[in-house]
Amino acid sequence: MKGRDVILGILSQSEKTGYEINDILQNRLSYFYDGTYGMIYPTLRKLEQECLVSKKVIVQTGKPNKNVYSITPAGEKELLNYLESDVADDSFKSDFLMRLFFATNLSDQEIVTLIEDEIARKEQKIAQLEKNYEIWKEQCISKNQELTLRYSLAQYITNKKFLEEELKNYKKH
Repeated sequence: MKGRDVILGILSQSEKTGYEINDILQNRLSYFYDGTYGMIYPTLRKLEQECLVSKKVIVQTGKPNKNVYSITPAGEKELLNYLESDVADDSFKSDFLMRLFFATNLSDQEIVTLIEDEIARKEQKIAQLEKNYEIWKEQCISKNQELTLRYSLAQYITNKKFLEEELKNYKKH
């Protein structure tokens, strides 16, 4: 999945500003997509050059003009091509697991602290996702969007339970 596919997907729901796209990336999609603010505007410019999105400039008094982007019919076709293409394998990156993997020189207490801190991070993610989930349900998200949020929540809960069990085992040995 490329940033262009994600932005086309976001714009397929409704027209958005770059700020609104970033909000969706950082909040709703951050549980399964690692998008950055810095990729939004270059991607939008490229999509606009390729006639996959259009830009409407809204003149504002006393503040900068607002650019509102919408998907074009060609962009909808591009998005459909992406949605119908083969699903790529998930890629998983974890700073926690990388540190744990190379932690041979850390003390047992440092390892315990590392695991406990990760459990706390998972608890924070679970709490935030549950809170967001309730808000988004009130905003009438689609069944597919709800499924992706519940899937993300299940992953965090499962990972947290796994780490709690492994922490008990680690402490025993």
